[in-house]
Amino acid sequence: MKDISLSEKLILYFMLLGFGAITIVSAFSFYSTKEALLERTFDQLTSLRIAKKNQVETFFSDRGRDLILVAGSEETKKMAALISTGKLQSSQNVIEQINSGNREFSLFVERYKQLQDYFSSMIIVGKSGRIGIFHFSENDSTTQMPGERSYYPELKSFLERIIKDPGNAIICDEIRTDPTMEPFLLIGTTIVDPEKKSDRMVGQVILVIPSGKINSIMLNNNPKSGLGSSGETYLVGKDFRMRSQSRFQSQSILKTTVNTESVKRALAGSSGTIINLDYRGIPVLSAYSRVLVKGIDWVILAEIDLKEAMIPIYHMRNTIIIVSTILALIFFILVFVFSRKLTRPIMKLKDAAEKIGEGNYNTILPVTSNDEIGSLTRTFNIMTEQIKEKTDELRFERLGRLRSVIDAEESERQRLSREIHDGIGQSFIALKLRLEGLLYSDEKELKANINVLKDQFDGTVDEIRRISNNLMPSVLEAFGITIALRNLCEETEENSGLRVVYQCSGDFETLSTRIKTYIFRIAQEAMNNIIKHSGAKTAELNLSRKEDFIIFTVKDDGIGFNVDRASREKGNGLHNMRERVALMTGSIDVQSTINKGTIITINVPIY
Repeated sequence: MKDISLSEKLILYFMLLGFGAITIVSAFSFYSTKEALLERTFDQLTSLRIAKKNQVETFFSDRGRDLILVAGSEETKKMAALISTGKLQSSQNVIEQINSGNREFSLFVERYKQLQDYFSSMIIVGKSGRIGIFHFSENDSTTQMPGERSYYPELKSFLERIIKDPGNAIICDEIRTDPTMEPFLLIGTTIVDPEKKSDRMVGQVILVIPSGKINSIMLNNNPKSGLGSSGETYLVGKDFRMRSQSRFQSQSILKTTVNTESVKRALAGSSGTIINLDYRGIPVLSAYSRVLVKGIDWVILAEIDLKEAMIPIYHMRNTIIIVSTILALIFFILVFVFSRKLTRPIMKLKDAAEKIGEGNYNTILPVTSNDEIGSLTRTFNIMTEQIKEKTDELRFERLGRLRSVIDAEESERQRLSREIHDGIGQSFIALKLRLEGLLYSDEKELKANINVLKDQFDGTVDEIRRISNNLMPSVLEAFGITIALRNLCEETEENSGLRVVYQCSGDFETLSTRIKTYIFRIAQEAMNNIIKHSGAKTAELNLSRKEDFIIFTVKDDGIGFNVDRASREKGNGLHNMRERVALMTGSIDVQSTINKGTIITINVPIY
């Protein structure tokens, strides 16, 4: 698997961080804008719903005042009396009366001609139950009601309501007498003659409001009205049927059912906003409320398609995506450039470190900045110089150690050469001369000379054994370090006259051969130094084991020496001891006082 470089990691991390930040900001902006636009749209719908509701309530309030004025006029009372006597039974009779020059009828019609802006007809019911219908337009046939026929159920029920509540304007919900006719509303009240002492009610007057008058308030197809191309305001009755014309369906009054959640909530008495499906099954934003008009139970709704309301949000979303993409691209370019700029010195440091690892210590990097990278470069250059110096020192030390080994080997060879030449060599020469002398010895001297030769051979064998023991004492392998050190102390006493005190405590059976050999050689070196240089009369060797450490101490009462100066000399025995202790990863402590002796303490870990 390919390693990912620092530059690539920086680009990746910064891109993830940047994309994350851009995504979070974009999402926050989108949803905040969405909520704000939805809230603004709901506010607009609510304002429109309130305005339309006020217009509808005001319209019915004004029409109620018109009705009271009509019912209280003398002309209306006279008309009710005429209709009761049977002289006037239909609109056709009214027209005939006008055409015949009947001034009373002409004044009546002219007085209420202005009502045609809001009403299509006036119905006057006489005390006898007869009715008269007055159309404010000769061509108006939308509310033709024959006077001689029996009352329509809606009209009969409405007259009963009027009689039960005299003096007040009563409204009848929209009705339709014929499927081909436009629906209409009725608003009526009683006609009272205050001059009569009893039975003052002389009839009822009803004004007919065509549904077109309500539609003129509710229906609005202007896209600039705040409803766009899909918004509308409409009225719904308690039977869940429309009471005003739909913008999208023709002849919807009393035909189109609106059984939506907003209508249900409004009929339950609440008002507010909601997103639900409208009567077409399309998701809409809906503002709903109840219409407060006595006699009718309607709700008013202002709605707009959710899809149209979301168009600005979708535009904002697309804009956010485009801007985010551009920002991400710019951010990527900047991150790429800056990451390269930041990592270039680090890559140089990496390459330089690899060169140093290959042994090229002449690599010096230029310092191009005063920041942490520049400080790291300066430190790297200093480290490179120090590594070079330490490497040179190690090389010199390695050469010195090699030289010391070679010198030690040469010294050992010279010692062995002297011992063989001076000891064994001379013994063999003496043996050779003694053997040559046997040729000229008589029988009596021959036996004596052979005994001498035998003693000389024994001495030569002892000398060879001594030299062999110095090279590798067999007792070390056969009996262990404790016996070998004891024999060393006894031989030293025997050959040098130095008194040696030896003490040993602990278990050394598990020690490796290497540690045993090194300790023995250190002991030999220490005894040779004491014999050659200290002038001591007494020496002490102490070997002990404490847990995972071996403590070896050599002490003498000699003349002492300068430890610092001796440590700088690499050809002496002390240097050899330090080398062996270092090979065992141990520690050595040398304390020496002039004319008071020397103490050497060695600690060796056991693995």
